[in-house]
Amino acid sequence: MRNLNPILPVPALITIFAIAFLIMLVTWILSRESRIKSTIIFLIRVAIASLAFIISLRPMREEYGAEVQLSNLDVLFVLDSTLSMWADDGPHGTRFEAAQEDIEEIMDGLTGANFALITFQNRSTVLAPFTQDEDTVLGLLRSIQVPDRYYLKGSSMDTPYYDIESMLISSDRKENRQTIVFFFSDGEVTKPTDTPFDYESLAELVDGGAVIGYGTDEGGIIKDEFGVVYNTQTYEKAISYIDEDGLEEMAEGLGIEYIHRKKNTILTPLITQIKASSGTITEQRDDYITYHDTHFKYVPYLAGLLVLELIIDIRETVKVRSKNGKKTQKTEK
Repeated sequence: MRNLNPILPVPALITIFAIAFLIMLVTWILSRESRIKSTIIFLIRVAIASLAFIISLRPMREEYGAEVQLSNLDVLFVLDSTLSMWADDGPHGTRFEAAQEDIEEIMDGLTGANFALITFQNRSTVLAPFTQDEDTVLGLLRSIQVPDRYYLKGSSMDTPYYDIESMLISSDRKENRQTIVFFFSDGEVTKPTDTPFDYESLAELVDGGAVIGYGTDEGGIIKDEFGVVYNTQTYEKAISYIDEDGLEEMAEGLGIEYIHRKKNTILTPLITQIKASSGTITEQRDDYITYHDTHFKYVPYLAGLLVLELIIDIRETVKVRSKNGKKTQKTEK
């Protein structure tokens, strides 16, 4: 079915043409014309219906490999998936849900770019290297689940550093590429390091983007699959707070802006700005499949059969009128 693009669902087309065939068959059986003549007309009509059916299916021809115009953007998403991101003080629901929505909005606005996704908890994971397969990235994004509270060992903003560095270097090696970084986090650090990494060292590899912070100063209650999370020392509900200072420091180091995600925060201007500064590149994609319509090849045959049936109908009409004219003349005599 991948090589067909029918004008109607295939079952509907089959039903329509099956009914048409039955009508033609009954007409042929009940015809009072000579058997040879009626059979010829029947076969012509079946051929017309068959060609119409094929054309309605819109058969397509696959072609592998093509030069395509692509965006020159490599967009790297770094997503904090630690337990605190499931605090309930997000703009609409949890912080993590808001981050998911923002990633989807950015991908929608920058369609055609290469996207990569890094997540981090106890450790960092490259879920998707740079790819144009947006469905895969979105599928991986939506598959992320709330972490197990008993598995976590504290969080740090330094955890994804090496993966970020690796992805930025791989993008920098490409020609005519702009590398955009979006870092989504609440900035909360529960496992501080003695010598934190300096994100400023990565600034020369970054052409734009933003650090987007989630959460509030009042804090939010965290819930996982077992319910509300409690502080193991005070036995009170665990409250998570945004650390804007840490997020602003990271944004400053990377040379990109910081955005505190609130209910009225709009990412459209930033997306528009990035899109306006991007360009296009031409690439030969051997794995790129294009589909070309081939149904038009059957149109001349269909037109020829229609003209043939029209000629037969005209001749029959002329014969009938001629016979009627002769009968009239005999009656008058």
